[in-house]
Amino acid sequence: MTAKTLSLQQIFCQDKAVGSLQRAFGAGKMAHAYIFAGPDGVGRAMTARAWGKMLLCQSRVEKKTPEGVFFDSCGKCPSCLLFDGDGHPDFVSIYKELLSYTKEGKDRKPPRDLPIDVVREFLIEKIGNRPRMGEFSVYVIHEAEKLNAAGQNALLKTLEEPPSYCVIILLCSKTESLLPTIYSRCQSIPFGPIDREHILTVLKRQGVAESAAAYWSGFCEGSLGQALVWATLDCNEKGDKDDKGGKSVYDIKKELLEKLGHFQLADTIELAEWLGQSAKQISAALGKVSVDVSTTDLNRRGQKLMIQMILWAVSDAMRISLGLEKDLVNSDQITAVKKLAEKLDSDRAGELVSQIYRKIEWVDGSINEKLIFEGLLLNTAGLDIITAA
Repeated sequence: MTAKTLSLQQIFCQDKAVGSLQRAFGAGKMAHAYIFAGPDGVGRAMTARAWGKMLLCQSRVEKKTPEGVFFDSCGKCPSCLLFDGDGHPDFVSIYKELLSYTKEGKDRKPPRDLPIDVVREFLIEKIGNRPRMGEFSVYVIHEAEKLNAAGQNALLKTLEEPPSYCVIILLCSKTESLLPTIYSRCQSIPFGPIDREHILTVLKRQGVAESAAAYWSGFCEGSLGQALVWATLDCNEKGDKDDKGGKSVYDIKKELLEKLGHFQLADTIELAEWLGQSAKQISAALGKVSVDVSTTDLNRRGQKLMIQMILWAVSDAMRISLGLEKDLVNSDQITAVKKLAEKLDSDRAGELVSQIYRKIEWVDGSINEKLIFEGLLLNTAGLDIITAA
């Protein structure tokens, strides 16, 4: 069953973004195209849905606040009920996996970019249709940073001459990937990271153990969405919660830290294989809970997560080398981090952090997984045999 969409009043930790939208709507100066800019998991998609629900609501609620009138959806009208059931005809979510539903998309390989066929068939060809139920049609483009050049150029004409009833929202984590002409025709709404303490509170409320909640609240750098995914993901291979052989992602992280604390150059091949197996286990678990996400993207997420775990371990080791032990991400495994710090002085650790970030870019470049993990471990051991391109 589809979860009920939050109202704008229920959006938390993004008051500036919501306030900007509210002021524009109240003044009758709402833009026809927006870029919701910020990292994944901070509430951009949730706010886009809440904003769309309010715009489409047939009995809009107006609440007086010290800042002015706050407009929100009623949650009860036919439009809101359709919206909560994911059946509203005037709200369209556009994402790259829709390729398989295009005219020529059957059996095509899941795309890395957001292809022009998806943009053309689900936005450009439909945007001329007037709203069926109200005064607006709302289109939300997910992962707009993955719009390829052809897709952006096709979208540009629509942004230049949008119908008066149309609202387009681009969810974008890397605005530098957008053409300047695209960016200039949209109003940018920045979304900032969510407070670490708030993430910790939400995770504990979800039943996540204290140590795991503390780790993920620091690891995810203000992304509540990512913290919730990683903290609650069930990695039991059979999907059976009673299967004691399975591991949570946090269990995998703890094992990784212990392995890094004792890591020697001779362990490179064995540990690289373990990293690859763990990444696949996480990707498989993600596939069970993620809807319409390509296998390629799931694999990349698993690989990046393992690399990011190493990144935080090295970052914490660098802080310890500098005498800064407060607010470590891996404060639950301080002994293992100190063992790693004994092998890395602060200068070497800082250099290694830069190398790890380049390895993350390798994942997006579809470099062989084995090469990435072995190269990363060789760098960790102090050898630059494999360097980032």
